[in-house]
Amino acid sequence: MQKAVMLMGILISSLFAGCSSDDSNTNENVSIVGEWKLSSKLMGGNTIQLGECEQGEGAIFLETEVVNFIIVDEIDSEPNIVQEGYEDCDFRYAPCDYLITENNETLYRIVVGEGLIEGIDDSIIVFEIEVLTNQDLRIKTVAKSNTGTIDDIEANSMEIEESEQLTLIYTRV
Repeated sequence: MQKAVMLMGILISSLFAGCSSDDSNTNENVSIVGEWKLSSKLMGGNTIQLGECEQGEGAIFLETEVVNFIIVDEIDSEPNIVQEGYEDCDFRYAPCDYLITENNETLYRIVVGEGLIEGIDDSIIVFEIEVLTNQDLRIKTVAKSNTGTIDDIEANSMEIEESEQLTLIYTRV
């Protein structure tokens, strides 16, 4: 009987040992660096049906704080990027700089010199990182700025209305 009570106590203790009070879907120890494949998009919380070629889009985050978004090439630029399984589609890199907050909660996409005053202002999109795990990345646009630089982002950014917030959902390749 004592063995059964002790076994039950150990079992209950082990159940609670794995629990955490943190409901966050982001892990501060996970790196965004690596290659990600787009799995779905939402606009204002509503699913956007991906076109055949869009299913081959993705992002490659480099340690040098550069991200190469792999997007369908609608402007016919060179060089063309070939995505496995999507050989009939035309892709290109859309490179930009990025910064990520220390706690993995916010991602800034920065296109230097392409803001309101070309060559001076930066175009910045602020993403809330909703999920960042070793396998999943989910980012949502929450603000944007076309004036100033990353140093002025708090003063110059405008919130994006909820119905216009774009959510990008990726899986790690």
